[in-house]
Amino acid sequence: MPFDLRQPRYALALSALLLLCASTLVHAQRTTRDSTGYVTRLGQDTIAIERVISTRDSILGEVVDRYPRTERFTYAARLTPTHEIAGYTIRFYSTPATNGTVTASMHVDFRSDTAHMTVSRGDRSQSSAVAVPPSAVPMNEPSYGILQSVVDRALASRGTRVGFSAVYLPGLLIKGSAEADQGDDTVRIETKYDPVRAVVDRSGRIQSFSDAGGTMQAIVTRTPWPDLARWAADFMARDAKGASLGNLSPRGEARGAIGDATISVDYGRPMKRGRAVFGGVVLWDRVWRTGANAATGFVTDKDIMLGDTRVPAGSYTLFSLPSRAGWKLIVSKRTGEWGTEYDSTADFARIPMRVSGTPRPVEQFTIGIAPSGESRGIMTFTWDTTVGSLPIHSAGRNGS
Repeated sequence: MPFDLRQPRYALALSALLLLCASTLVHAQRTTRDSTGYVTRLGQDTIAIERVISTRDSILGEVVDRYPRTERFTYAARLTPTHEIAGYTIRFYSTPATNGTVTASMHVDFRSDTAHMTVSRGDRSQSSAVAVPPSAVPMNEPSYGILQSVVDRALASRGTRVGFSAVYLPGLLIKGSAEADQGDDTVRIETKYDPVRAVVDRSGRIQSFSDAGGTMQAIVTRTPWPDLARWAADFMARDAKGASLGNLSPRGEARGAIGDATISVDYGRPMKRGRAVFGGVVLWDRVWRTGANAATGFVTDKDIMLGDTRVPAGSYTLFSLPSRAGWKLIVSKRTGEWGTEYDSTADFARIPMRVSGTPRPVEQFTIGIAPSGESRGIMTFTWDTTVGSLPIHSAGRNGS
């Protein structure tokens, strides 16, 4: 497998933003050139600006994004007469300014069911071949210009769900489907990670993307041709003042000793960013990863009681089920998965939680483990104006 171009940016692709999808465009070719921009926002924060030129035989894009710090990349897709992706090149630059030198690049030729790739960094290059479906389209979030293809394909087959594949090169493949109903301005694009809603105009051009309850949690909107140099200068000025966005949902750890048990939780810590959290970012009556990005890990080295449930020593994953009528903490026996890969058959227990309010909004999701006696404690899950809590105590030989 080729070396990674941007190190842990897969965490975003699955961050962030993981994650949207793309498809092959197979219906009528475009006869007019479309030049547009896209603004990607996460709550009140603008996280990326993109501009795209689409022609009958190419899609050209340029992106400036600002996490963890400001960067710039360009991409070019070469299309077949039926608008399938025949070739793709992406380049990353040393500075966000337009005169930056190329620091890394990747070129891909799609031939039948194989992607032939060459990745270059400095004076090093590496080539490989990866099996992909014939309809595969490369994705590098937060760029979304190529997503017009999946929308076009769905619009050409209104009322019929069409399949697609998104390839997060050099090796991650995500399958999904898309559908547009008759007379509707919405295309519903679904993968196992995201329920994406694309709104289009009468010409089928994308006006916005959203994925309430999904991985991306950002809003992408169409905008007139943006001045990327101005945006890059603004983002770099913020970086210089120590105001870069950093990791959008950094990992955190909660750790505590309850009696003779040591308990730890590893989890992603999303920000409120001006959004309504519960009922908005986190949907009611839907299983939530209880954090962001990779699943929330829970480890105890001794048997403990979570509420009235005995949990043997071991490693678990924590999910939760927020509801207006009450919350439940889901302890799963499965570990090491991505946060949206919930499998109910792996449930160890569903434990009722106590829910209360906070005196003021809490910006960053926080899990806490605090002792409250010799062998007792409390676990808390706090975000925005809500606190979910659960008592913990050591489990004796008789289960109490």
